Amino acid sequence: MKKLLCVLLFVCLFASTAFASHRVGVLKNLNVTEEEFQRFVEERQKNGQTQIFSTTTREDPVFVFFDTFMAMQMALNAGNIDEILLPEDTAEYLINVTEKYYYVACVVRTTPITLNFGFRANDDPALKNKFNEAIMSMKADGTLAILEDKYIANAGIGDPEPVELGRYENIDKTITVAVTGDIPPIDFVNAEGKPAGFSTAVIAEIAKRLKINVELVNIDAGARASSLASGRSDVVFWFQSYKNLDGTQPDIPKGIVLSEPYYQWNEFFHIAKR
Repeated sequence: MKKLLCVLLFVCLFASTAFASHRVGVLKNLNVTEEEFQRFVEERQKNGQTQIFSTTTREDPVFVFFDTFMAMQMALNAGNIDEILLPEDTAEYLINVTEKYYYVACVVRTTPITLNFGFRANDDPALKNKFNEAIMSMKADGTLAILEDKYIANAGIGDPEPVELGRYENIDKTITVAVTGDIPPIDFVNAEGKPAGFSTAVIAEIAKRLKINVELVNIDAGARASSLASGRSDVVFWFQSYKNLDGTQPDIPKGIVLSEPYYQWNEFFHIAKR
């Protein structure tokens, strides 16, 4: 369905009117400035690693970082920015829950952006290794695909349902996991402040397999790195990971290491307000 939407956007390009220079909201990329992100996007387009299908004749966007999804959405509603750039599932979620937004462009990447759990690099690697084993096991036995189908593909309209975490007796340590709620329905916090959605379901399954107790704490997307560095959390989801053409991953702050990816996107959408 989403790929068909990209094709339709491409067809509409030829019948569209010119679009003025525009500001595009993006959730803050850690350890990368807005200018560096701008260069990264331009480099990807120049080398054919990103294609843009649009309903308008577009000039180069000016990207603006936001610490939270809510702040970015409020800026769009107020007219302070012209569009927001969202991963495909979040864009579809936003379009489905309200009629005030519409698609204006689809960005297709030849290499995916992955979602990973983040850990402190100077900690004992045992926890990260256990997470990796659980993620790989969930991929192998089909559990991850089942959770994707339930919480993403068939999520429907409305808020994702809260996910209950199991509790295990005689466990000395509780692992604190930071949740942003900034990429619904992947990472979501409902009106009562309860984490819900796909990533919460993934962490609940990992906790079940590792027999660990997990406490979820809410943070802003812009505070992911500082949450780990300060010790407020032992694990953070999510960390987006993209690679430069030379193989480097500049958006991963120093002192942080990532788990195996548990989800990925190849398509992103520009969303505007009617």
